[in-house]
Amino acid sequence: MPGNTLFMLGVIHRDTDGPSLLKYWLNRMQPDSVTLELSRYGIQFRREIGEKYKKRIEQIVTQRKKRNEFYNEDSLSYLLSYVRIPYEYEVTSTYGAEHSIPFYTIDMDFFSYVKLRSIEDLLSKENIEKMLLLTEMPNGNQEMTAARLFFEKGISIAQYDREMYIRDRYMSSKVQDLMKYSNDKKFLHVCGWQHLQDPSKLYSPLNPIKVFSHDKAFRI
Repeated sequence: MPGNTLFMLGVIHRDTDGPSLLKYWLNRMQPDSVTLELSRYGIQFRREIGEKYKKRIEQIVTQRKKRNEFYNEDSLSYLLSYVRIPYEYEVTSTYGAEHSIPFYTIDMDFFSYVKLRSIEDLLSKENIEKMLLLTEMPNGNQEMTAARLFFEKGISIAQYDREMYIRDRYMSSKVQDLMKYSNDKKFLHVCGWQHLQDPSKLYSPLNPIKVFSHDKAFRI
């Protein structure tokens, strides 16, 4: 473990600028190993049935277009991003393959299962119709505002709850295990920016260098 460096890169999920920013930081950091805040179950689930829900959403939009009925483009983008493979996985796994370095998804399967098991109800035809009419959906601008308040003013408006603590405890132990048997290596952990808050200092023993993806410099 002597001489190892851990970078924690905080990203905004479902961020339209996310893929290009993540590529920028990967090329700049040039890690020897990458871990990602994503569960194997979450990837497998989206691969197996994501296309089913994507087609359902697109069919409803096509019908609305034929009837000249309104739908919110931002809501459509949000719905599609929910069932697609996350950009964080696409970018980091591709980088790992191209540079022949280890890549790991290290989040807990349990919480992914709990959240995704209700997707049939969430993405029923009736709910899709309703969500397409919403004028406000969770978006990158709201996340950016919360992130800037935290990083620049020290004001936390993003909740860090018990679930995040349990997941970070699990992921930090996984990162530590990977680092334990290496020397003079650069490790990168990609996660949602909220995990950089780490109020219980779970990652502190690893002395991470924390970076927010929308910055152009290291923060901590």
